[in-house]
Amino acid sequence: MVMRQRGQGSIIKRPGTENLYIRYWKDGRQIQEATGLPDTPDNRKTAEETLQDRMSDGRRGAVTQQDIKQLRYEDIRDSYYRVKPEQENYPGMAHLDAYFAGKRVTNITTDTIEEFIEHRRDEDEVSDPTIRRNLVALRAMFRLAAKKGQLGLRDVPYFPMPDDSEAAGQYIEPEQFAEVSKHLPENLRPFFSFMYATGCRLGALQKITWDMVQSSSCDVITLPGSITKTKKPLLIVLDGPMLTPVAAMLKKMFRHESKPVFDSVNYRPEWSKACAKAKLGTWDAETRRRTGVRIHYCRCSAAINLLDAGVNEGTVLKIGGWKTRAMLDRYNVQNEGRIRAAMKQGGEFVAAKMKSAR
Repeated sequence: MVMRQRGQGSIIKRPGTENLYIRYWKDGRQIQEATGLPDTPDNRKTAEETLQDRMSDGRRGAVTQQDIKQLRYEDIRDSYYRVKPEQENYPGMAHLDAYFAGKRVTNITTDTIEEFIEHRRDEDEVSDPTIRRNLVALRAMFRLAAKKGQLGLRDVPYFPMPDDSEAAGQYIEPEQFAEVSKHLPENLRPFFSFMYATGCRLGALQKITWDMVQSSSCDVITLPGSITKTKKPLLIVLDGPMLTPVAAMLKKMFRHESKPVFDSVNYRPEWSKACAKAKLGTWDAETRRRTGVRIHYCRCSAAINLLDAGVNEGTVLKIGGWKTRAMLDRYNVQNEGRIRAAMKQGGEFVAAKMKSAR
């Protein structure tokens, strides 16, 4: 063994093995790490480089490789749960738990992730968007662990992500929605107008109760995180041509704190019937089968209307409860009318510039 000054670390061979080990100190604790390399001049040079890297990492306060090697999937998952407790209820966690249970984090590599993708595709026969959502959770665990100092950035593997799903809906033109509304029962018009104007999710809309209506004029509603998909509260203001009439109607109604604000009785068949009458689908009363525009398209349409009206994306995200720009993009679908308007706008811009240059 080469003698060094204190604090410089050392390269050693342990009894009973020809392989080299490096030994160094961090935070008053001696660390001994196997290199897996037999004792040769070239390997000693490699071991020396590794030793210097580890000591440099230690001076920067980085976590040691020995500590990282002890870290298992469950450690970074549980750490993630402490920050995102709602994720414990995410169904995809069961698949991650089953596949990565007991694995050392250092053994969860890009290759391992690719094997997980193929496993889910072949054995579980699930779609790529579902697998992608599984991996988003796993990637978040790794990134949080790196942020908390449990891992180094170089220990976070590359995540090959399967394709996400296509656009999450279809645009209902305002005049189409107006035609459908004419054929809806009067008690359901506020329900669908609210959804078309705000993009509120159907499940959350049905859970809005009178105690969430914050003003005497009934034009401010706060949705608590307990009823939103993102688990974050949403503030919705009932203003403008679409929602002012809804607020006026609510103001005339009897308030019962724990009762739903909006009537949604028979909302599905009534929507289907109204769409059929507006020639936007079909409805078979005997079989109760339908075709045409779905109720969820109201959410998609709200995003498009707000964006096309010039509302900035950050505000649209908050109104609709979308967590990321990528999620909003799935609702911001394009059609011939929107593309035609964009081409016209761009052409008029270029023509005006050419004209001013003459």
